[in-house]
Amino acid sequence: MVEIYLLFFSFLFACIITLYAVPSLIKLAYKKRLFDDPALEERKIHRYRTPNLGGIAVLTSFAFTACLCIPGNILPYANYIFASGLLIFSVGLKDDLAALNPYKKFLGQTITALIVVYFADIRLTSFYGVFGIYDIHPVVSYPFTSLLIVFIINAFNLIDGINGLLGSVSIIVTLTFGYIFFRMEEYGLAILAFSMAGSVLGFLRYNLGKARIFMGDAGAYTIGFIVSVLAIQFIELNKPSEATALVDSFSRAVPAVAIAVLIIPIFDTLRVIVIRLAQGKSPFMADRNHLHHRLLDTGMNHTQATLVLSAFNILMIGTALSFQFIGTVELLILIGLAALLMNTMLWLYDVRQVIVRSQSLVAEDNNEPYPLRDHAREVAEEALQQYEEKQHQN
Repeated sequence: MVEIYLLFFSFLFACIITLYAVPSLIKLAYKKRLFDDPALEERKIHRYRTPNLGGIAVLTSFAFTACLCIPGNILPYANYIFASGLLIFSVGLKDDLAALNPYKKFLGQTITALIVVYFADIRLTSFYGVFGIYDIHPVVSYPFTSLLIVFIINAFNLIDGINGLLGSVSIIVTLTFGYIFFRMEEYGLAILAFSMAGSVLGFLRYNLGKARIFMGDAGAYTIGFIVSVLAIQFIELNKPSEATALVDSFSRAVPAVAIAVLIIPIFDTLRVIVIRLAQGKSPFMADRNHLHHRLLDTGMNHTQATLVLSAFNILMIGTALSFQFIGTVELLILIGLAALLMNTMLWLYDVRQVIVRSQSLVAEDNNEPYPLRDHAREVAEEALQQYEEKQHQN
């Protein structure tokens, strides 16, 4: 019971700290003129200059609460997690204050991943039979896990495109992992997850609807990094050789369950990369092909699009937990089909809009000659009448 109270305390305490810190950051941003200016980038959705220092409040409340509540004996590699978290936060904050070279950002993300992979030994060692692969050789495990962490960090940054989306998805993901780790009696990781969920919830108070502050790259990178650590540990701690009877139900499909929990950032990132490559563009070139952009194009506002994507994320988590008994590969196929179905619905909407626009253009083209034809008929009739009058006079 002590662990339950500690989880609730970490969640509420982190939330309170963020609620207290964000207004001060908003005042500081206006005083120092630290804004995200939509005039500087054409694809920006928001119309007004908005502070983008929310990541400072999120990291501060999360790190303070987690360090206060996690005993060293239940999370012995916590020092490497927080060291890496501070590094990736610094990279994001530098990018928020002054645009950072993409190569420098990638270098900082890679170093962040390498710290936890090599020093904390947080890495994937099995594919659970996906592609017929089970155990992974360390030569492959280290670089693959590092790239996976970098991918998840950037995936969470990419969904931070509309008000409330990153915060809502992050809360869903961290609470899910926190509950699972609590069931697994991995209380250190559970507190880590609940501390992050609480800090993001406090920030969401000022980001939903008409946003008063943005998360910024500092916050998105930090959240993505912590979530990547939680996801990898969830997969590794449920290996058949290490899983306890308490979590035996996860032992056959944990990679699929992890992907279902992270379905929105993972699917959205893979989707835009495929679209950009198909169009002959660089996969790193920014555009308006993200899922939230497509939902806005249907006429939804930010809150409605956030609710739709959050509901889909919850639906995929529920589906994965309900059907995990079918096996990893089969569950991955089911999740993939569900994601493709959502994408197909958006594609059909685009097709319908194209058809409607083409029909309206055809109607305009067909209607345009009518006034000219009527005028020509009137001129011809008038000329014929004048000719008949002359003939009659002669």
